[in-house]
Amino acid sequence: MAQRASPFEVDVLEISLDKGGTSVLADGYLVAGRLTPAQAEFMFGWGAFLQLVDDLQDTVGDRQDGLMTVYSQTAGHWDLAPIVNRAFGFGAAVMQRLQVFARADAEPLKELMRASAVGLLVDGVGRAERYVNASAARRFERHSAFRFAALRKRRKRLRRRNASLMGLIEAISAVG
Repeated sequence: MAQRASPFEVDVLEISLDKGGTSVLADGYLVAGRLTPAQAEFMFGWGAFLQLVDDLQDTVGDRQDGLMTVYSQTAGHWDLAPIVNRAFGFGAAVMQRLQVFARADAEPLKELMRASAVGLLVDGVGRAERYVNASAARRFERHSAFRFAALRKRRKRLRRRNASLMGLIEAISAVG
């Protein structure tokens, strides 16, 4: 899909934040039925953060496909590290609001969310590493349980296996 508008015509950051925020906010209402204004604000922020993470993880493919995100339109022209740093700051600010869910039985889920927020963003840096300056990439990599190169190798191997699994499924379904 080719890019249809210049980055100066479309506020892709606002679109991304609204897309992710409203999606998770809607999920929150579907699950809980009711949310306090503070809970709704957290849910919107969490969704916006997750959309930023998803867009970062998809930078290479989005850039190849001509899809506009804050990362894909920056990649190849400027270093992504400053944008990623801002996303980290945004995520930290969102996570400070997690206390609006005060139920004691929610603590394990809240702790998982806190831990995964950093991991997801660092994984995104690893996937878009070619667009992040080397020194920043090394700093981000320190927060990863695995080296970016090892994760790339594992993803490549999994893609090959998935392709062969899909081929097997297609062959079996064609027989029937």
